[in-house]
Amino acid sequence: MVHRPADSRLLGNLLSQEKEYAKHLATLLDHSHASVASVTAYASASAPASAHLILAVAGSLAAADDALRHYAAAVDRWRDYLKGLKALEDEIGNIMRDREILVTRVIKVSKPSTHSSSSLPISPSQSHASLPFSISSSTNANAKFVSAQTELQACEAHLAAKEAELDAQRAALVSEGLAERCRALAECGQRWHDAGRAGAVSAQRGLRSPSGDSPRRVPSDPNKPLPPGAGASAGVAGVAGSDLSLAPSQSASQI
Repeated sequence: MVHRPADSRLLGNLLSQEKEYAKHLATLLDHSHASVASVTAYASASAPASAHLILAVAGSLAAADDALRHYAAAVDRWRDYLKGLKALEDEIGNIMRDREILVTRVIKVSKPSTHSSSSLPISPSQSHASLPFSISSSTNANAKFVSAQTELQACEAHLAAKEAELDAQRAALVSEGLAERCRALAECGQRWHDAGRAGAVSAQRGLRSPSGDSPRRVPSDPNKPLPPGAGASAGVAGVAGSDLSLAPSQSASQI
């Protein structure tokens, strides 16, 4: 199996940026909560009719905040997926370093001993005397080789299992983590849409009278001066009205 070293720099960068994003979301929610509280406080000093409308709009704003809070929680769960993936990649990196050490050890113990290969028997008596030592050294070297080989095989099996787990977790990161975040985003958008419409309806109730009629006009001031030309027009209209009241047989000189 070919082992590809995991480069966790991109994942680390993603984790760092998502952490900043989550932090700014939390700050936004704090400021938004303070804003809604200020709107509610302003309603307490308003006229009863206006206060009722302002409180209704404040309720819509609070509903929008709650929707954003649910989305922020989904972002935090997405970050948990990333943290789990980063921890698994780091673990695999440690296993691969152990594997390199074991490979070096296997290569080292598989080489013939320098002392045994360079020492030549000088006489038959010396050869017989060193035979037990040579057998013992060969047995010891073989045992070390078998031990190192066994450790390397166990490390390879452990590494293969962790890499399979990493592949499954990467797939879950997309199919579960990202999908959950996108669903939360869609839900947040829908709730914002509903909250905005409800707030607009509540605010526009103040433009209508309690009976549902159009707004009443403010009566004009009788002492307000007429615009230029209005008096002359009124006089002409008065004369025309009086002329219409004359009988057909009457002339203007008989008035």
